[in-house]
Amino acid sequence: MRRISALIHEIPRPLALLLAVAAVMSIAWNVSTAPLQGPDEIEHVAYSARLAETGTIPSATQGNSPYGADEAGAISSLQLGPLLQNPLARPVWSDSAVQQFSRFEDSLTSAQRGAGSGANGIAKNPPLYYAAQAVVWKVTPGGFFDRVFLMRLFSGLLLLATVTFTWLLAGEVFRRRLPQTVATSFVALLPMAGFLSGIVNPDIASAAAWTAFLWLALRMVRLGPTPGRTALTSLAAVTAVLLHGRGLAIVPALIVALATAWIANRSSLRALLTGAASAAAVALTGAVTYGMVTAASGSSAYGGEVNLGNAAAFNLRQLFSSIWQFYLPKLPSMEPRLGPGYGFRQLFIEQFFGGIFGSNEVYLSVTTYDLIQVIVGGLAIAFYTIIVLNWRTVAGRWPVAVIVGSTTVGLLLFLHLSSYRALLGGGSDPLITGRYLLPIVAVFGLCLGAIVAGLPKRPAGAVAGVLIGALFTLSVAAIGLSLERFYA
Repeated sequence: MRRISALIHEIPRPLALLLAVAAVMSIAWNVSTAPLQGPDEIEHVAYSARLAETGTIPSATQGNSPYGADEAGAISSLQLGPLLQNPLARPVWSDSAVQQFSRFEDSLTSAQRGAGSGANGIAKNPPLYYAAQAVVWKVTPGGFFDRVFLMRLFSGLLLLATVTFTWLLAGEVFRRRLPQTVATSFVALLPMAGFLSGIVNPDIASAAAWTAFLWLALRMVRLGPTPGRTALTSLAAVTAVLLHGRGLAIVPALIVALATAWIANRSSLRALLTGAASAAAVALTGAVTYGMVTAASGSSAYGGEVNLGNAAAFNLRQLFSSIWQFYLPKLPSMEPRLGPGYGFRQLFIEQFFGGIFGSNEVYLSVTTYDLIQVIVGGLAIAFYTIIVLNWRTVAGRWPVAVIVGSTTVGLLLFLHLSSYRALLGGGSDPLITGRYLLPIVAVFGLCLGAIVAGLPKRPAGAVAGVLIGALFTLSVAAIGLSLERFYA
């Protein structure tokens, strides 16, 4: 106990406060979002329950029922199914309905609980997040909603891990406490991060793994690429890949990070080879583990991420034209981009920085999104100006810029490629949404920290206070909207 108490006292006060606030926010999101109402949360819970009760992964295309009897009963008897994306509907929480569901639960056998075989659309996801949630499911006493509540609490712990890794990452980038605090505050208070930490969804786990990777990569550059540090950095990357198919975007970033560490430290050929062997061993272990777990189910989690879709129609020029038009106006020489009118405003402003909650039917006001867009534009100009004014310092710390930049660009390119492939096949869904940016949430925090770090002391403190206060206010307002949506 003394050792634990000493460790707690060693936590810096700003980090301790941010962890406490993030925990409260996560629990508030947990309570304010009705059960199974997060994006695809019904399917995520079913995947975890199936793994917990049978030790097998559900099928993505076949099966008699996607849900276990307990989850199916909750969906129907408490109107949680009709509640999805229907702003006028409310869950049925009357005493008689809850008691009827409790009696139904008591009548189920252990074989009926969580035994949904499929078809489950997210069964193609890698199993690591669901394996962890399966443990929570198994050890939780009580009924179905007790399990869902504690599974959501586990997601909250992943937010706290992301906040902690952001603090450590920012400590590698900044020499002052204020920008480190600002960078971490962004992650702790961003409404989208809090919302995803209050539901069952692997995106919050991806955020933790990617942020840990960035911290370990920068630490490896600073201290040198020993086999141990190389293995830890590779482990974080492998974890990201095993959490979600989008984690494949981290593989190029890992290669860049390893190369940067060896170049920056002028490592010998022997050190390079031992480091490469260490990274390869971790990657091989991850691949073998994935193969063993999924062999029996015939799962192919990465098929959709590594193919080019309609290869005959794939056009590199059209892809880059599509990416250009996502962010900037169409040039006269360009053909109109594929898909609906969906671009920077929808992805970054409305869905990531502002947030869309519930099952994508709980919105902030248009005025709020407009204000967020103005603020983000101003911060982008401030960030660019500070980088230009301090370009010598940035150039002198080129490994940081290379690793953070390659990780960010790699994920964005991966998302745009996936979106292009989907639209090229004739689909209307751009297949790219704000929560997919959560793996690089710490990078946006670093940008805010860089702005504060580039200001004189007094203005820096004022700007930091305004930014943190605005994020806190936005989070509280978003939680209030969620409460109104489901319980008013």
